[in-house]
Amino acid sequence: MLQTAAADLSDLARVETSAHALLDVVTELAAVMEEENRLLAAGFPAGLVGTSDRKGELTAEYADLWDQVRAEAAQALAADPDFARSLMQAVGDLRQVANENLARLEAAMTASRRRVEAALAALHEDASTGRTYGSDGEMLLAHFPTAGANFHA
Repeated sequence: MLQTAAADLSDLARVETSAHALLDVVTELAAVMEEENRLLAAGFPAGLVGTSDRKGELTAEYADLWDQVRAEAAQALAADPDFARSLMQAVGDLRQVANENLARLEAAMTASRRRVEAALAALHEDASTGRTYGSDGEMLLAHFPTAGANFHA
């Protein structure tokens, strides 16, 4: 019987260690997303915000740690109610930041799409009004000045 109790304590210690690591990851992930939200709010395009790699790493860490903690989380968190409250608060904060992050990323992608569409429309309009080359690749002479034009007058 003593052997089972020792194994249970060891499992509990492992889960508690993973739970504390989870809190650290949740806190850092929220900070990274807050920085990304700040940059997106300042108008930086989503592709130029340098937080994506770290956010991906932390998200993977979060998933791994949650898998380690999930099965025995209730027992581990019951052992330290103050820590449980801290973890739940951090997860709630992360959820809020993640929702804002999703909204800002969608807005940034929409703005990028509009910029690309506007640039393509301008190129299309420019191409249809003043072509230098014909459809066969030959230069159109209509855009060149007539012979003898004096540009220095």
